[in-house]
This record gives sequence, structure tokens and C-alpha cells, in this order.
Amino acid sequence: MLAVVIPVGVVILSTGMSEVAEFNYKVGVTGEQNIDRIQEDVTFEHVRFVPSTDQVILSLRNTGSIDTGINKITIVKMDTQDLILSEDNLAPFISLQDFGDVTINANLPLGGNIWNDTAYMNSDYKISVITSRGNFFDTVARPFNT
Repeated sequence: MLAVVIPVGVVILSTGMSEVAEFNYKVGVTGEQNIDRIQEDVTFEHVRFVPSTDQVILSLRNTGSIDTGINKITIVKMDTQDLILSEDNLAPFISLQDFGDVTINANLPLGGNIWNDTAYMNSDYKISVITSRGNFFDTVARPFNT
């Protein structure tokens, strides 16, 4: 009976030891990235829809404790669910406790292609920012405080 138990126990023990070693390696490699992700925070200070153009100026503040890179910005018109803007890999860098403006051109196919057009003035827009670490921050804004 001892001759059967010892080989089975050795196999189980060696498998368990390799699994524990692999888990420790993964925690060591990804642990620092996850800690940085938790410390990241972006606040929308102001959203300006420039009336006579298709530009949107986002004033963002990094309120986290690490530097933050903006990777993607999207704007969705809430009443029609039209994707007004989807910009990838913008890569402006907002430093620790810094304030930065991001100017982007929206896709406004209706009317005169400007924010002052009636097709865009009376709608709410959901603005989303995705950071380089994968965090997601969003707000809802309306042009010209109408």
C-alpha cells in the first residue's frame, strides 16, 4: 500500500509546487501594473463645444497619483446613439496633478457640420476617455449649456 501512495503523492506534490510557482510569477509580473491602474484618476474639468466649428475641447485634470496617458476618446449623441467621435491612440500625456486640454474634431454629418446647428445644439453627449492602462472615465455634456 505504501508503494502506491508514495508515487501518487509525489506526482500531486510536484504538480502543486509548479502551480504555486507559476501563480507567484504571474502575481509578481502583473501586480505592479494593477497597482498603477488603481492609482489612476481623470476628472473632466470642462467640455467646450466650439460653436462655429466641429471642434470639442476637453479640459482634463489628472487627480490620480501617477502619470496618465489618454489612449481613446469617444463621443456619442445620446438621443440617437450616433457615434460622433472615436479617436484611438491620441497619446497626449497628462502629468501627475496636471491639467491638460485635448482638442479634437467631431464627425458632424448633419446640417452645416458645426455645433451651432439645431441638429446638435439640444442633445446630450456622452464623452468617454480610456487611458493607456485601460481605465474608463466618462461624463455627459450639452453644448452651450442649453
